[in-house]
Amino acid sequence: RALLEKQTYPDLRDSSGHPIQPYDVTAQTLPLLMGVDALPVHAPFKYRYEVEYMGFAVDGERELKTRIGLYKSHVPTNDEGWTRWIFKNIPLEVAPVKDFPDWVRSFDFDSIEDRTVKSGELRKKYDQIVIPDQPPRTILNGYRTGSMPPELTGGLGQEGVKALRQFVEDGGTLVCLNRASEFAIEQFKLPLRNVVSGLARTQFYVPGSILRLELDISHPVAKGMPKESIAWAEDSPVFEVVSEAKSSVPAENVHVIGWYPREKDPLLSGWLLGADRIKGKAALVEVTMGKGRIILFGFRPQYRGQSLATYPLFFNALSSR
Repeated sequence: RALLEKQTYPDLRDSSGHPIQPYDVTAQTLPLLMGVDALPVHAPFKYRYEVEYMGFAVDGERELKTRIGLYKSHVPTNDEGWTRWIFKNIPLEVAPVKDFPDWVRSFDFDSIEDRTVKSGELRKKYDQIVIPDQPPRTILNGYRTGSMPPELTGGLGQEGVKALRQFVEDGGTLVCLNRASEFAIEQFKLPLRNVVSGLARTQFYVPGSILRLELDISHPVAKGMPKESIAWAEDSPVFEVVSEAKSSVPAENVHVIGWYPREKDPLLSGWLLGADRIKGKAALVEVTMGKGRIILFGFRPQYRGQSLATYPLFFNALSSR
């Protein structure tokens, strides 16, 4: 039942009113993560096996060849490992699915480290670069000098930021997952802010929960998706478009693809404090810059290799223009 039913996590707080951190996440609800219905059955029954997947937005009339660079920080992160696992093992996940797009069966990707990014000329090598979930400061600075061998310290640094900016302006797609989105907002001076940044846990807290996500299905990244889906939120940013003079691109270059509902409770399963703070706020955006674009996920669309419901958003981000 813990895996198949929606979970209502108790509002556990200490004597000062601060939420007590769970041992792990608060929503293991596989039907929501996988985009299927689970119904209790209390008697023998007969069934007919049929598979109807949610569909992926791929133009079947042309061959899609994607050259993906998956950023791998010297500071290990689970999300990078899961993303790499998905790229290598997606055929195992979808083998029973009829007419699954062939391009998804064989990702052409490289693991790229700080040195590769800093070397520049990224657009000649890659069409898309993915930065998995990781704190912005870790991506930028990595291990501090003296804590590890010199070749493993320093992170991307400003040299890497400059190379990524050039990659996007030259026509590349930069995909940032969860906290990595804040790295892009800060370093590229995008016209966005994280509305939950700096809030105390008594004001906003979502320790691994499944939230309701509404989508603009006219956008290529959301093509083939239902109008309402899910977002796995854990230490996740929530976006708001701002108009500031210091922004490197105008606010009209931002297209909101996914947002938390304005009139409904965003929580589907787990625990969420401060739900009103995120109602109507963005969770998935595209920012055009130069000839390219940056796609910011305010959640993990490939969470632990389980969230098949949001795989299409991730794969579409790597293929659609």
